[in-house]
Amino acid sequence: MARQMVGTCSVRDWLRSTRIPAIIIAGTVLLPAAAAPAEGRSFTPPHHRIFHGVSDTSNNRDFQRFKKRVRAHPAVLENFYHWDTPLTSGALQRWRQTRTRGVLSLSTAPGEKREIISTRQIAKGRGDHYIVRLNQSIAKSKQVVYLRLFPEMNGYWNPYCAFNANGTRKGRGHSLRSFRRAWQRIVLIVRGGKRKTINRKLRRRHMPRILRASSNHAPIYGREHVGPRLERPKVAFMWSPQTIGSPYVAGNQPGYYWPGRHFVDWVGADIYSAYASPGVWAAFKRFYRKWRHKPFAVGEYSPWDNDYRGRFTRELFKFALRHRRTRMLIYYRSVSSDTAYDIDNFPRAKRVLRHMLNKHRFDRYAPHLRPRR
Repeated sequence: MARQMVGTCSVRDWLRSTRIPAIIIAGTVLLPAAAAPAEGRSFTPPHHRIFHGVSDTSNNRDFQRFKKRVRAHPAVLENFYHWDTPLTSGALQRWRQTRTRGVLSLSTAPGEKREIISTRQIAKGRGDHYIVRLNQSIAKSKQVVYLRLFPEMNGYWNPYCAFNANGTRKGRGHSLRSFRRAWQRIVLIVRGGKRKTINRKLRRRHMPRILRASSNHAPIYGREHVGPRLERPKVAFMWSPQTIGSPYVAGNQPGYYWPGRHFVDWVGADIYSAYASPGVWAAFKRFYRKWRHKPFAVGEYSPWDNDYRGRFTRELFKFALRHRRTRMLIYYRSVSSDTAYDIDNFPRAKRVLRHMLNKHRFDRYAPHLRPRR
């Protein structure tokens, strides 16, 4: 069984223990926000409700343990995968077994290892075999999947960021233009539809056809042909930057990574108690207001490492309840058991979670996933 990005998340955990507060959450977007709904479907919870979820450890017993601790069934389960990891390696099965909708956070590198593919290579069609497999596996599963593509993309620790820690640019292979094109290419192919229409949209954006085909004749995919129409899976795309870029330089603010309103279904951000100063909270709220035409998701949150009174957790949930576009929150506990992010390390925050998750606004199951009585 292919494993999740345990190595990647170990790096993320280490970075969170060493970063300055300003780089985890914050600030101001430089480019204009979207003004119209996306072409895709957002699959938001019905009746203005909110989905709460948790990160996956690849062990269903950990999911059940978390469910018992907070006394509420998580409606979504978030997996951290790197490029070329098939969803059929475990995520789709666990989402089905736990009666959750899946959130796939996708990176281009497995932990500290060398990057598998660059954003420029993706834009050039070098990763199309994997993109087509995503389309096919999600469609075949008939499950709703939220694709949290390249999260925290303006943080230098991520290989797909356009900048190094010292503020210098990484080069053409990781340029802002390459990032936006790579995102658009993935969305166009994964959403599916007529192959000729997808190819036309790709060519209009100066990108090669699917699988770098020389014409609109059926390209080869493995031992099979990609037919005239790609499947239409139930998928929604989440754009989740750092709300202030790290490094904090011109060009590395969120708006520069914006791929266009037709390519984003959700907007989100992450926040951790360790960095939740009054200034960070103010910046988080400004970000929410700026991108006001999309449903909002907190892709990662945690009481780590100082919410021993439950104040941070309470404030976050009050924010979600008062800001109606907030439709999803996901508790980050790393991708392994018994880490510093474990909810048992924060008993007061756990009590707050138990209280909040029993409010009617929080849906314990997505539609059609609630077990029959």
